[in-house]
Amino acid sequence: MLSREEQELLEGAKAGRHRALRQFYGTYQGQVRAHLFRLLGPDCEIDDLTQIVFARAFNALGSFQGNSTLSTWLYRITANTTHNLLRQRFRRDRVKTALNWFNAGRGTAVQSSRVEARDEAHRLLQRLRPDLREVFVLYHYEGLTLQEISDILGKPVSTVGDRLTRARKKLRELVSAS
Repeated sequence: MLSREEQELLEGAKAGRHRALRQFYGTYQGQVRAHLFRLLGPDCEIDDLTQIVFARAFNALGSFQGNSTLSTWLYRITANTTHNLLRQRFRRDRVKTALNWFNAGRGTAVQSSRVEARDEAHRLLQRLRPDLREVFVLYHYEGLTLQEISDILGKPVSTVGDRLTRARKKLRELVSAS
């Protein structure tokens, strides 16, 4: 499934060549940051999480089997890192985290400017359950197929499809209510 360029990059990174590791980071860090932003919204820890994702990826390069593209593999690592962060946050302060997560930005109206519309979209996304938001983001923002999302999340395609349907329905309800 890897292109020739990805295969060469992977081999160099596995061998620990600094140039290949920098190129790997440079090639994929924008995608990882964007995915984290879409999953978490504006979060002061995105830079740190990006570094954690790449540290985990570099440590796991030897176990990459090539059954997917490198970006799909990194989405899985990013998703796991995000889930771990959310579990930690929830354990730290369950009530506060849950309320902030589901009520972030409540009461703001959708304005005509693109920036305000984008902010409203992020606010609405943050009100989705994390499992629904993740599928919605991977499908609509990242352009992945249901099968690719299924592979990333380790869930059946039917579960992914159901979550996407529920996410769309919930977002329609949230848009109608605001």
